[in-house]
Amino acid sequence: MAVKNLLGILFICFIHSLSMAQIVLLGDNAPFDNVYDGDFSMVWGYWRRAEQSPYWKTSIIKGEDEKAIGLHQGSLFSMCEESIAESKVLNSNPKYQEPKVGDIINWSFGADLEYISEGTLSLSLVFGDYERVLAKKVKLKGSDKITEHFQGIYRINNQDASQGLPFVRVRFYSQKDIKVYLNYVNIAVQAPEFAGPKLNGKQKQETIALSWTDVNADSSSIFKVYRGQASLKGNMVYHVIGETPNNSLIDSSFIPGVEYTYVVTRLNKEESVGSNKLTIRLKDGSQPLPPLNVATESFDAEVKVSWDKSLSKDVSYYSVYRGDAHGQNKEPIAYHLNATSYLDFTPSKGVENTYWIYAHDYSGNRSEASKLSKAKVKMVKGASFSDLIKPMPIFKKLSANTWGAPGVVPRDIDNGIEDPNWSYWGGRPVKDKDGKYHMCVTRWPANATKGHWEWPNSTVAHVESNEPTGPYKVKDSIAYQFADGFGHNPDIVLLNDGSYLLYSLIDWEAHLFKSNTMNGPWKHLGIMEVDTEGAPEKPELFYRFYRNLSGVQLLDDTFLFVTKGGAIMKSKGSNPLGPYKVITKPIQGNIIIPEKYRNSNYEDPVLWKDDVQFHMIINAFWDYRAIYLRSPDGVNWKFNPGTAYTANSTMYEDGTKTYWYKLERPHILQDEFGRATHLSLAVIDVPKADDLARDNHNSKNIIVPLTKHKRLKLLNKDLITNTTKTIKILVISEDGFDAQNDINLASLKFGAPEVVDFGKGASVKKVRKQGNDLIIEFNGQGNGITNANFAGKLLGKTTSGELIIGYVKLKTKSK
Repeated sequence: MAVKNLLGILFICFIHSLSMAQIVLLGDNAPFDNVYDGDFSMVWGYWRRAEQSPYWKTSIIKGEDEKAIGLHQGSLFSMCEESIAESKVLNSNPKYQEPKVGDIINWSFGADLEYISEGTLSLSLVFGDYERVLAKKVKLKGSDKITEHFQGIYRINNQDASQGLPFVRVRFYSQKDIKVYLNYVNIAVQAPEFAGPKLNGKQKQETIALSWTDVNADSSSIFKVYRGQASLKGNMVYHVIGETPNNSLIDSSFIPGVEYTYVVTRLNKEESVGSNKLTIRLKDGSQPLPPLNVATESFDAEVKVSWDKSLSKDVSYYSVYRGDAHGQNKEPIAYHLNATSYLDFTPSKGVENTYWIYAHDYSGNRSEASKLSKAKVKMVKGASFSDLIKPMPIFKKLSANTWGAPGVVPRDIDNGIEDPNWSYWGGRPVKDKDGKYHMCVTRWPANATKGHWEWPNSTVAHVESNEPTGPYKVKDSIAYQFADGFGHNPDIVLLNDGSYLLYSLIDWEAHLFKSNTMNGPWKHLGIMEVDTEGAPEKPELFYRFYRNLSGVQLLDDTFLFVTKGGAIMKSKGSNPLGPYKVITKPIQGNIIIPEKYRNSNYEDPVLWKDDVQFHMIINAFWDYRAIYLRSPDGVNWKFNPGTAYTANSTMYEDGTKTYWYKLERPHILQDEFGRATHLSLAVIDVPKADDLARDNHNSKNIIVPLTKHKRLKLLNKDLITNTTKTIKILVISEDGFDAQNDINLASLKFGAPEVVDFGKGASVKKVRKQGNDLIIEFNGQGNGITNANFAGKLLGKTTSGELIIGYVKLKTKSK
């Protein structure tokens, strides 16, 4: 094995490893199967009913929710005030069927507490009528995600022996909705007469040298050597790597950097119990070889990067880096890849993107970069909503003296709203009649018991700012005088009469409020009603019709709302409470979405409309990106290529980038014409489960400026088709934009988005001034417009190189 600079990290692990001189009644029986599901891995899943384990039964003493006790990925948990779990009688081992006075039982267990609280548990052995408490209400730390281990011995007495074999009883005590986890239980009887080998090991040059002693061995004994490695479930899976009559074995087939656990058994007429466990990890100091044959394939807005595996045998994963056309500004875009390809959803448009692949081994070494490969997507800048995202202005200065993972500091703590004492999560900015910017935003105490998962107890606060990007300050700690201000995922609907509708999820119901101003007071209207008969959704997902809603009022005073999953529902009249009829399918799996994006898990939609069309952004939360769609009527939607935003979409005007773990809860700030001017996002610096009480992590709302669509007017009186010879567009000047002097006319293209997004379309033929505005006459050739297009698109650049984008409403044959 060609390994250089092998660095030994060798240790014997006795944690939850019992003596090798024992008879196992429950739990760890390495290298053999765990006994009676003592590690709770037999039934695996994110959540399973506790009774699905064939060896344990549970009962709730205080509490009502049967789902409050169950199995979760290798643990038994309870959220009940008090509950009990009991094993089967420990009678599986034929070598121990009659307890004797004086027998010594080794016991150990591992437990954890979800959050810092008073949760605890007790462990007992029950011999018939006698319960022997081994550990009483042990102290658990909580919020650290680290299993705490407990162990001891118990000596069987006369009363115990008279009752026969025991079973295990675990008593859980918890506060509401906080899990107490039992991760494993081991019960074994000390039995020197059945002792297995005693194992030791050391590094010998580039190998692992195992040796053992065995007082019960004789000249006919054969030893079997097992090597175990943690499975994806986390439990150890053992395989035989050798048999020998000797008391030693050299292992040279290991992968450097991988942690292994070794166990040896003795084989005479039958196989002995396992030895003690020896856990070893040997790291090397050499780089793996880089991946080979890197290739790129360009799509409309994406690039597929593929490569051949590194020739090194100890590669753990690959990472992908991307740079600009000159091979500069290299930054990571994907980590921990086990596959040999990656689809980049965020390449720059209009220029080549440079890609490198790195191999990372189990010892923590990174290879040299692979040979580079370049690719340029087919679409041009302005094709995707994410192309509209502009750098954030800096209010005062960037600060590193704040909470956050390294990727989000330094940052502007005055952008949006943040407070070390509060976790903020989503709100729609609105410019009200007072000239200020307002949000009704979700928040909860940052140091609440559950950290981020305190959000079901969130309230809705009213905040305001003099500028669209902030800083926003709390004006009213409770936005409305209802349900003590509790609510989640609020959204604002702009009403035709200039007043506002506020949606808030309260106790899992969709409540609506109304006010003439964002300052309130907000009048509670009631709970929304949805007619689910015939709804194109699975019944078990009907809850999505009430959660994370975003809506608009139509010109006929009826309402459209987009549901959590992206389905559209329409009110049957002008009453905002409904009833509503669900009229479209959700986004996931919908054929209107290209296959590359179709099967993501979508939620958190935002719906808005302007003078031309309807718009929707919806978040693909497992894929850390969002998509954007357009519609002529809010019902029939067309996917817009590329992403709406991703986790690497945010930067400041000075070039400093931030890398939030997740961006969710998108909302739009609109101007008086309905155009999107800013994007509001809830952001968090770590996985939600890692944002705990009294730590250095949190969430906030940021406000990102957008390139605003130009105001356009189509002057052609006749229907535009792909044979139209001349197309006349009026481009309207406004503050900050002089249509007569700021446009690079040679850069302009107009036509169907399907052609303009690829840099094609009609070109400028001539222009003339009209007042402060500009009439542009396009040569209609190549405009690509068909009856399927409800809006024509303009793309180009200003004389200073900034993006120009705009849409005009098209007449269609149906009209």
